[in-house]
Amino acid sequence: MLKYLVVYASETGNTKQIADEIFYALPSDSKEEINVRSWNGRHDAETYFIGYWVNRGTCSLEIIDLITSLHRKNVAFFGTCGMGNDPDYYKSVESMATVWLPDDNRYLGSYFCQGSMPVTIRDRYEALRPKLGDSAVDRMIAIFDEGQRHPDKKDLLRANVFTDTAIRKIPTANDYSKIMDIF
Repeated sequence: MLKYLVVYASETGNTKQIADEIFYALPSDSKEEINVRSWNGRHDAETYFIGYWVNRGTCSLEIIDLITSLHRKNVAFFGTCGMGNDPDYYKSVESMATVWLPDDNRYLGSYFCQGSMPVTIRDRYEALRPKLGDSAVDRMIAIFDEGQRHPDKKDLLRANVFTDTAIRKIPTANDYSKIMDIF
């Protein structure tokens, strides 16, 4: 069994960039990074960092399948969101994923950042002008345009800090001994 497994779904490469940064930040040689499409239940670890691109506020079915299959693991989520750089939105994205996590896991937190989207999305926004009006579409396009610069160096640094923070939440063997001494 590995100490750490970084599993991700990435359609445009944004989430893969974050996955790579988390993988490199992990302190152990007992680690692996794989695309969720390669995860088939044969890869196992004590701690999972699960990443995904956010589509309509949530993760893909293959990520949900992975999350629901985990038991007695340390689990952290990460990902990229094209529609905005908003902490409240990131919290809602996190809560949409944590509902799938069985209660016998130790949840270590999440990290989400803005990511770029394909130009076809910008074109779809433009086509919404007659329905939504100029100001609403202009806001959506501004968010889209900002996202084209992400993930950036600051996003990657924050992913690195998140990784360190998450692994510090994992109890050590000494912590377990202390707990058992009480009983």
